[in-house]
Amino acid sequence: MSLMFNKAFEHYDSFRENRLTKRRFSAALWQELITEWSTHFAVRELGKTEEGRPIHEVRYGEGPIQVIAWSQMHGDEATATMALADIFRLLSNSGQASAEFKQKLHQNITLRIIPHLNADGAERWQRETALGIDMNRDATKQNSVEARLLSAWADEIKPAFAFNLHDQNRLYSVGNSPEQTHIAFLATTGDDAGTWTPSRLRAGQICQRMLRQIQPIIPGKIAKWTDEFESRAFGDTFSSRGYGLVLLESGGAGWDLEKHSLRKLNACLLLDAFCAIADGSYAAESITEYEALPTNERSIVDIKITDAPLSASVRADVLFNLVETPMTDGNIHYSWVVENIGDMSPFYGLTEIDGKDLHLSPDSSISLGENYTELVLLKDGNPSFKLSDYTHKIQS
Repeated sequence: MSLMFNKAFEHYDSFRENRLTKRRFSAALWQELITEWSTHFAVRELGKTEEGRPIHEVRYGEGPIQVIAWSQMHGDEATATMALADIFRLLSNSGQASAEFKQKLHQNITLRIIPHLNADGAERWQRETALGIDMNRDATKQNSVEARLLSAWADEIKPAFAFNLHDQNRLYSVGNSPEQTHIAFLATTGDDAGTWTPSRLRAGQICQRMLRQIQPIIPGKIAKWTDEFESRAFGDTFSSRGYGLVLLESGGAGWDLEKHSLRKLNACLLLDAFCAIADGSYAAESITEYEALPTNERSIVDIKITDAPLSASVRADVLFNLVETPMTDGNIHYSWVVENIGDMSPFYGLTEIDGKDLHLSPDSSISLGENYTELVLLKDGNPSFKLSDYTHKIQS
């Protein structure tokens, strides 16, 4: 690990923004944070969303190297947003511990961040904008006001590095393995040929550096996206414009549904990357280990019950996945869906249960596509498996 990453990881609790306790947070809390950051950083309103919510840029530093980052392009992907709030807290601290780091950043890079791009989607806790548009497929036609703003903002800055921060489906696996992808990277291509242009190579070197930092912490739980060119995506589009595009995705982390462990990794990885850009140390990296990473695949599910009872005489494998439903009170309701039934031998469960001695309780049934808050299976007449037990494992 680098010294910067090590220090950030060791002292993370000292700069964690403790007001953000859940991925879905209120607009009022976000405005409170923006107001506070305005006293420490250059904060400007770039424009408004389709429904008139402000989109802010937070700027730090006066250096010649231009670096941009944005989060929550998809409204329900807020892990990196929380990590950026942690970084802003560190950069606003006046303590000696962060002084050297802050000076290095301030003198060498200009960091511009949009931490909460799709505020309309965030309010609904949905991927798309208020118009139902997936902004990451709107880079070409720019039907949404948010896409037009993002494109114009980047073109005005013409950054050397661009950090595209997302959450991916928490059930991606590292290759076709039982390992859940915790973090995924991509040095995005800018053309169909996958050309390693100078800007893409820079991004690949940053990905390699990030990989090296977290391999000892989450070994075997790191993947990359395949690099097929998608002209409608902002990462690919910005890469084609020469903006070294680093895609950082937060996947799943077991029962840590609020992803606080991944939030910590995000904050420390980004701090270290900004530092490596500021002092140029990233340029010593190869991309060999990054290129050798397994790709994201879909080989895992939340719960797999082998030989589960479908009736008194029929058994089959059953796959359950967790379902998030946004509630009007700002919370998220968790339930379960039967994803598949049959021979599920190609799939791995984060939790696997041998169901050969289990039986349906009198008021229970298992049906494909059915949504459940509870399901009880019996062994020797007594409850042995309860879906609600697994709902309770989710960290609050």
